[in-house]
Amino acid sequence: MSLLSFRPQALPSLCLSLLLLGCVVASMTTESLIPTLSPENSRWSLVRTRVMEMVKPLVTRTKDRWQWFWGPEAVQGFVQTYYEDHLKDLGSRTQAWLQSSRDQLLNKTHSLCPRLLCRDRTQG
Repeated sequence: MSLLSFRPQALPSLCLSLLLLGCVVASMTTESLIPTLSPENSRWSLVRTRVMEMVKPLVTRTKDRWQWFWGPEAVQGFVQTYYEDHLKDLGSRTQAWLQSSRDQLLNKTHSLCPRLLCRDRTQG
């Protein structure tokens, strides 16, 4: 059974958590993963060293895969595409909307006006 089948409302939180984890991993340097040498060779220091040996390649691969996301080309491409898709003809769309709204308002007002006050000048 899927974990998400019980709580679909948890999906945005899960996605946000994964995105934040990706940001943290991508911002880590490989130097920060190198363990400091301790004078004692206890089991815990060996475990830490072993874990760091396994995690370092994973962090490096993740950072390399997400490198395109942090570059200016990706953001510039997104902004340009968004402008072309949504904002390029905004002025003409706004003018058309204002014109149709004005016409609808005038028609509505005219239909609500009593015939004696708003009769056509051509009829009188």
